[in-house]
Amino acid sequence: MGSITQHPIRSKIDALTCALVMNGFTLHDDNAASEVESTDWSFSLFERPDLSNRRRIALEEEGRYTLRTNLLATQLNAMGGAVPLHSFSVGRVFDGADADVPARWVIEGVIVEDGFDARACELVWSRIAQAVYGIGAKARFVALDERSYAVECETGEEPFTLAMLGKASGIARTLLGLPYGGPSAWVFTIDVDDLAMRANGLESRAALYSPVVSFLDQFEDDAPCVGESFSHRAANVLRTHGYREFYGLGLYGQDAYQKMNMIMESWDLNNRGALLQRPFGNFTRVPTVLTPSLQDALEANYKAGETCVKIFEINHHYLLKQIGTKPELKTSLSFGAFGPNIDRAGFKREVDAILTELGIKNHFFIPTDMAIPYDPTDCWVILDEHMQYLDGNFGSICQKARDAHGIEVPAYMAQIEIPALERKSAEELHFVPPEEQ
Repeated sequence: MGSITQHPIRSKIDALTCALVMNGFTLHDDNAASEVESTDWSFSLFERPDLSNRRRIALEEEGRYTLRTNLLATQLNAMGGAVPLHSFSVGRVFDGADADVPARWVIEGVIVEDGFDARACELVWSRIAQAVYGIGAKARFVALDERSYAVECETGEEPFTLAMLGKASGIARTLLGLPYGGPSAWVFTIDVDDLAMRANGLESRAALYSPVVSFLDQFEDDAPCVGESFSHRAANVLRTHGYREFYGLGLYGQDAYQKMNMIMESWDLNNRGALLQRPFGNFTRVPTVLTPSLQDALEANYKAGETCVKIFEINHHYLLKQIGTKPELKTSLSFGAFGPNIDRAGFKREVDAILTELGIKNHFFIPTDMAIPYDPTDCWVILDEHMQYLDGNFGSICQKARDAHGIEVPAYMAQIEIPALERKSAEELHFVPPEEQ
């Protein structure tokens, strides 16, 4: 557990982000936008719709909201600007046709120029390929028709698809503010999951999403996460404490909250989640907290025979204030552990150290017995010096939840919302003592 690792999905996102930025592309959104959108914004980005053909997953009975099938639909009207325009976004999309792993990480972007030169664009993509795969790599455009290309990457081995590139649909052009007959507009999409699978010789996306530490330990890498977001900063701190990052499936099953010992009364929307209009596979709802995903990951490790486990996830979840309304986006850090060298006092010290390293020195812990997924004798809320709740709890997982997950050893977990940490860290960073004002 002494090495530092980097999840293959994050590693591939970082490599592609650097390559695109080095070649003149601007990062528009780094997984900050909501994954829930109105069905009015669910449309094809391409003139040839089958370039990115994913089945919608509608929420609630009325189906007014859906999990996004592409990144750019709700962002195009904020991406317009001077031509040439090269911009991209990073994040998850969802596919209702995949009952095993509905979430998928992708990069999508736009290329707007006065005139599209396929040969010149091919050279740009060759430089992108070289930045990711080495100087011997090159990209070749394979025309699918007059409106679309597969960007094939050659590295000396069997060629593979690096990206798909297609002419922007009429609605995409309109949202970019482009007049009819104006500049050429193209959209590209990169399947990060597929590239991460290929790079690591994995046979399925399910394998890529394994939270088991013996799998995650393969990816030893102490390079910091690329990007300036507080989420990246938090990931770096957790990694230096020996935690392995895993990626959750993005949706929960019917029993996710019951297994955590969370109340499932009809009025308790926070413990219910936004239901899917039509459940598929084992999935029935959008998460309201990350800890069910964390406890499932701890269960998978215990059942795999792992004896010392420290794992974390940083991801979106959603607060449902009223049935039929759009769920409110939340982003949290969750982390958990079990093992012979991990006890209550040690986990509490680790939470304290992690908060301090994130720039939150003025924090303290107050015990509570009101958070029922936790052991009532070891559950703590996190406050600052103003007695303000920092949107975080931690402690021992309660016996009922451990029994439901088949975890036969003491286990510990924490969930803290990223915005609360970021605000407090910024407050302390910019604090000036009165005597120095």
